[in-house]
Amino acid sequence: MRVLVLTHNYPRFPGDPAGAYVARLAEAGAKDGSRFHIVAPHSRGAPETEDSPGVTVHRFRYAPVSLERVGYRGYADVGVLRQALTLALLPAYLAGFRRAAQRAINEFAPSVVHAHWWFPGGWIATSLGRPYVVTSHGSDARLFDRGRWWRRVGRRVLRRAGAVTAASRFLALDLERQAGPLPHPVTITPMPVDIARFDQGRATPKATPPRILYAGNLVPSKGVDLLLRALALLRARRVACRVKILGEGPDEAKLQQLARALGVAGDVDWSPFVPQSQMPAEYGASTVTVLASRGRSEGLGLALVEALVAGSAVVATNAGGIPEVVQDGETGLLAADGDARDLGDKIGRLLDDAALRTRLTDTGRARVAERYAPASAATRFYDLYRAVANGQPAR
Repeated sequence: MRVLVLTHNYPRFPGDPAGAYVARLAEAGAKDGSRFHIVAPHSRGAPETEDSPGVTVHRFRYAPVSLERVGYRGYADVGVLRQALTLALLPAYLAGFRRAAQRAINEFAPSVVHAHWWFPGGWIATSLGRPYVVTSHGSDARLFDRGRWWRRVGRRVLRRAGAVTAASRFLALDLERQAGPLPHPVTITPMPVDIARFDQGRATPKATPPRILYAGNLVPSKGVDLLLRALALLRARRVACRVKILGEGPDEAKLQQLARALGVAGDVDWSPFVPQSQMPAEYGASTVTVLASRGRSEGLGLALVEALVAGSAVVATNAGGIPEVVQDGETGLLAADGDARDLGDKIGRLLDDAALRTRLTDTGRARVAERYAPASAATRFYDLYRAVANGQPAR
């Protein structure tokens, strides 16, 4: 099987978290004998081509290197797309993406195209004359809420696809609601997590005082402000803890200002993203990992899967697809969406009860280890590729 992958997010260097699950899926599929050609945007410092057994990566150029900043945004929503520089570069970016994809069609001759995110990858796949699969990861589903043009184009992309997949049941139902009738139901295909690597985090000693970790983009939908407000409540109760915020994004300065206003700046450690090789230890050193996402913004929350495998208890909001990972009282604790006090109560409960933390973490790890293993994900997608390439219904 020859698979052309279109993605705006793919690791640019060893350990880069950007699109790491896209790379893991290709690598796992290559181990089973398939060949993958990845088309992704170029970024400063990244090689234009890479080759590893069964996987070739081509990063297309679309501007001087100092201006190549459209892809690799993790939080690629319309707010980002409206930024002046992004808008100016978008035509060149899309044209470069399309040329690179067409060149791959001509030279690689794939059996099937796999577009991660319906825009821009899925939109480009519609013009390539090959059967294609679209996988939604959440941020692209939110584009349907942004206006008539996005809804019209998104529906056309999904309806022409041989299969549409989503990382969670919540996201699958949301796509079906947004897109209207599709030729086939959306298939639920969890993204792979490097279970063996994250399992190593369990050997990491826990930080003292207990660490509460957030790892991800610093954007409003992730609810990092709620975590800071919950920390203020915990400190008012004299609960010994520190928060580590590991991530980057447009809200960083605003969040740091909020921490100062709440009087908890001295209890917060800030860190930019670190290589994936360091994340098992980050989770392992943390007593609790928190994801306080809002509304329908979170398709699943793979950070919670990674944290459980690495031995960290988890607290999250009951938003989006999160409850498919965190079953309240079984694999973690769920707080009400947007409720900082409830979030603080749930975090405090886990900090106070070591037996509860151990039970929830052990149960959570057992449930996610098989479901999110790379080999399992690759098998599901290989069956899907074969069906779509042969014009058969996706299962």
